[in-house]
Amino acid sequence: MTDTLAIMVCNKGSLPHLLGLVAAAAKRNVEVRIFFSGEGVLVTQEPRFAELVGRAKMSLCEVSFRALGLEGDVPGIGYKDFATQARHAEMIEEFPHYLVL
Repeated sequence: MTDTLAIMVCNKGSLPHLLGLVAAAAKRNVEVRIFFSGEGVLVTQEPRFAELVGRAKMSLCEVSFRALGLEGDVPGIGYKDFATQARHAEMIEEFPHYLVL
């Protein structure tokens, strides 16, 4: 089985830590999945967010995104990846290593 890491982002100030974790995971060939929820969806609006594109599979909580007044496209997150908390639950079930930022 491939090494995997799931990360749930719920803190709007976590992008520097997230970028560091994703870079470290890449050096070890660890697959990364990220789910943005609550204020964590605000990370998608930061200029450096684009650095994550292609380095991790990402999805976000559409309810949180809309509740915070956000709209439009997000780099690296397709229409089908605007999801519900069910996606988050699947990630917890599927991945043996799970972090919360």
